[in-house]
Amino acid sequence: MPFPDGWANFDSMEQSPERLNIFQINATVAAAGVLLLCAAFVMSRILPGVLWALILVIALWPSYLKVRNWSASRRWQHLGAPLVLTLVIGILVAAPVVVAAVEMVRESESLLGWVNDARANGVPEPASLHELPWVGDMASTWWKTNLATPEAAGVFFAGLTPRSLLGLTRNIGPEVAHRAVLFIVTLLTLFFLFRDGQSLGNKVLAMAERAFGNRCRAIVSHVIDAVHGTVDGLVLVGFAEGLVIGVGYFVTGVPHPIAFSIATSILAAIPFGAPLIFCVASLLLVGLGQAMAGIGLAVFGFVIVFITDHVVRPAVIGGAARIPFLLVLLGILGGLSSLGMVGLFVGPALMAVFVAVWRDLSEEPVAAKVTPAVPG
Repeated sequence: MPFPDGWANFDSMEQSPERLNIFQINATVAAAGVLLLCAAFVMSRILPGVLWALILVIALWPSYLKVRNWSASRRWQHLGAPLVLTLVIGILVAAPVVVAAVEMVRESESLLGWVNDARANGVPEPASLHELPWVGDMASTWWKTNLATPEAAGVFFAGLTPRSLLGLTRNIGPEVAHRAVLFIVTLLTLFFLFRDGQSLGNKVLAMAERAFGNRCRAIVSHVIDAVHGTVDGLVLVGFAEGLVIGVGYFVTGVPHPIAFSIATSILAAIPFGAPLIFCVASLLLVGLGQAMAGIGLAVFGFVIVFITDHVVRPAVIGGAARIPFLLVLLGILGGLSSLGMVGLFVGPALMAVFVAVWRDLSEEPVAAKVTPAVPG
C-alpha cells in the first residue's frame, strides 16, 4: 500500500522537529486537557480506587524500598517485592472487613431474638436510669412510654423485621459489589505502581520540570509530606486513640470491648468519628444499669479526643506538611464530603499544593531585591 509523499520523510521529521509556534502550543495544551477530561470521565467509577493506590504507594514507598532491598535478585525486585507487599496490604484490609461482616451476621440473629422478646414482654427500665444527672427523669419517662410495655415496644420496633433486614441487604448488595471492584482495582494499580513507580515518577517529574520549571520539585515535596503527615495523623494517631479508649472499654466492662476498640480505631480517622462509638458504649452501660461507668467512659473518651484533635494531630499533620492545621482540617472535611474516605488524604494534598503555589507567588524573588548604593 503506497503512503502519502509526506510520510516518506517521517523519520527525518522526527529527528529534526521544527519549533512550535504559540498557536500550536496552545492547541497541544488544549488537546491534552481534553484527553485528560475524557480519561477522567471514563475512569470516574473506578477513580477512587486509583487514588487509594496513589496514596498508599506514596505513604508506603519507604517501606517498599526496604522490602525490595531484602534480595539483590532482579526477579525479586521486579516482581516478588511488589507482589508480596500488595498481598500483605490486601490481607490487612480485607481480614478486618470479613471478621466484621461475620460478627454483624451473628449479632443480627441475637438482635432479632432480643427484639422479639421485647415485643412479647417489653423492655424493663434500667434501675439506674433515673439517677442520671440532669436528664434522668426525662430518660426514665421516655423509656416507660416507648419500651417498658409490650404494646409500646411493638410500635417502637415495628420496622425491624426479618423482611426489612432482607430488603436492606438487597439494597446494600450492589454497593458491596462496587466496593469489591474498587478494592481489586486498588490492589492491581498498587502492584504496578510499586513495580514501575520509580521510573514513572522520574518521567512525570521531568515532564513537570519542562512545563513549570524547577519550582515543581518543591510542590511535589509538599504533596508527599502532606500525604505522609495525613496518614500518620489520621490512621496511626486514630489507631492509638482507639487503643487508649479501648482501655476504658475494658475497665468499665463494656460488652465486646475488642469490637468496640476496632470500631473506634477505624472511625477515629474521621474527624469527630470516635465519639459516635464510645457514646454508644456509654449508653449501653447505662442500659445495663451501670450509669456511673457510662458517664465516666463518656468523659474519658471526650478528654482523649480533645487532646488528640487539639494537640497531637495538629503537630503531626501540620508539622509534617508545613501548612496551617486549619487548611488541613478544611481539606479533610471538604475531601471527605466530595470524594468519601479517599478525600481524607486527597484534600490535605491539594491544600499542600495550594500553599506551595501561594508561597512561591507571594514571596519576593531574590533576584528582584536590589541593594541600594551607599552614598559617598
